[in-house]
Amino acid sequence: MAIVIFVLVLSFLVLIHELGHFVAARWAGIKVKEFGLGYPPRAKKLFTWSGTDFTFNWIPFGGFVQMDGEESLPGDTPKQGEFYSAPAWKRMVVILAGATVNFVFGVAAFALIFSFTGIPTEVSEPRIGYISPDSPAAEVQLPTEVALRSFELDGEETTVSTIEEVIGFVDENQGQTVTVFVSEACDGLTCPEATVGYQVYLRTAAETPADEGSLGIGFQQYIIHFYPWYEMPVRGVAFGVVEAFGLGNEILAALGRLGTGLVQERELSQELAGPVGIVHQASTLGIFDGGLVMIITFAGLLSINLAIVNVLPIPPLDGGKAVFTLFEFALSQTRIRKVEYWFNYGGWVFLMGLILIITARDVMRLFT
Repeated sequence: MAIVIFVLVLSFLVLIHELGHFVAARWAGIKVKEFGLGYPPRAKKLFTWSGTDFTFNWIPFGGFVQMDGEESLPGDTPKQGEFYSAPAWKRMVVILAGATVNFVFGVAAFALIFSFTGIPTEVSEPRIGYISPDSPAAEVQLPTEVALRSFELDGEETTVSTIEEVIGFVDENQGQTVTVFVSEACDGLTCPEATVGYQVYLRTAAETPADEGSLGIGFQQYIIHFYPWYEMPVRGVAFGVVEAFGLGNEILAALGRLGTGLVQERELSQELAGPVGIVHQASTLGIFDGGLVMIITFAGLLSINLAIVNVLPIPPLDGGKAVFTLFEFALSQTRIRKVEYWFNYGGWVFLMGLILIITARDVMRLFT
């Protein structure tokens, strides 16, 4: 079932990517010869609309758009309506339209999810979110979802307003019994001013388990907050945009580590995964069993991933095509197309080899 869901999600994302190219090409005056559902060999021509054949193909995975003249040889003279007959700036729009659609879909998916599930909102004060079993905090039944306000030791009270201040006080007073003052139960972003005191022993480093702190508490740094209903769509979109760009930065950083590993260490990063690895990781995390919300979130993440990867300046990806199109503003189209023609072949060999290696490694991981 996980494989079926993954194929459906990825096929949908590829289709909207190609739909972006299709709409942009029609806008630019470029004739689209075929819009294919799945990949060749062709199974059936569904219908023809405005000169474009819409086809169903035997490999039920994704889709493609074939623009007139896109595969012409470098020496061919572009004819009216062909891809290379359009101005460079219009072709740039067509090239980047697919990745743009994927990125916008990712933002929309995040916005939809956050609008209904709440906006993750940062908590500025030290708020207790977790109590470790058998810890000093658990022994005195220190509550959760309360704000830690101050400590009292030897009659002197120390106010704390950040997590760092809490950690600093605890580290300086290990082995002491102190009074911890916390607020009453918080309601969303608001915590009452009234406080309750608890006498708690702060364990020394030798007494503290490796995965705990002296006090035995975990901090709640974010809460899921619901704003008034009329604010939720706007806030959902805003947070979705922030998350999308944040995810984009993480993907670029991971790709940078991949490049460093290939050049310096001559090995692939362990965090890199192909379709097999993605399905396995998503299944392990229970994403495909988490209902519609989890699947939409996964689709948003994958869509942004596809957008970022597609704009990498590697032929024959969209980003590589965009780079060569930019060169046309300084050099002749014929010269650029000759160079691009051979770079595309090299790029395909590199990408196909990389995919095969990653897939083989992912399959081996399943058995080891």
